[in-house]
Amino acid sequence: MRYLSLWAACCLSLAVSPGLRAQEPAPPGATPRADALRERVRERFAQRVQQELDLTPEQMDRLRATAGTYAGERRDLELRQRTMRDALARQLRPGAAASQDSVARLTDSLLALRVRYAESFQTEQAELARYLDPVQRARLWVMRERLLLRARELRHRRQMDR
Repeated sequence: MRYLSLWAACCLSLAVSPGLRAQEPAPPGATPRADALRERVRERFAQRVQQELDLTPEQMDRLRATAGTYAGERRDLELRQRTMRDALARQLRPGAAASQDSVARLTDSLLALRVRYAESFQTEQAELARYLDPVQRARLWVMRERLLLRARELRHRRQMDR
């Protein structure tokens, strides 16, 4: 799901106005240079989406609103998941006796979060279907997936260079 958070950030690029983006907390380790790069990627991605999908201004406004709603929801789910994974890791650390009840609750909760995460995408697609035709929705999906793949590759390359 870690990579999906980047995808959600890309969706947010369509959703959040520059003024609101400035109020969001920066990701851990963010630098002004990285923030500027993210902003350029967001702007360019939004421009490409509007151009390649041939969206009207009204469709683009609706897409921004939809993406913002669901990206925010998924961001909250990701934060909860990180918290639960950390708690589970503490329970399962070597040399410590894990609480069976706690591990069971955390595992079940993590599974439920994954289901909610997937349902969020499904609900978003249903909302997009109200104002985008099937071809536009499919192209948007492909564009998002390509952006996500590219970001993964860049992140991997950066980690290999360290």
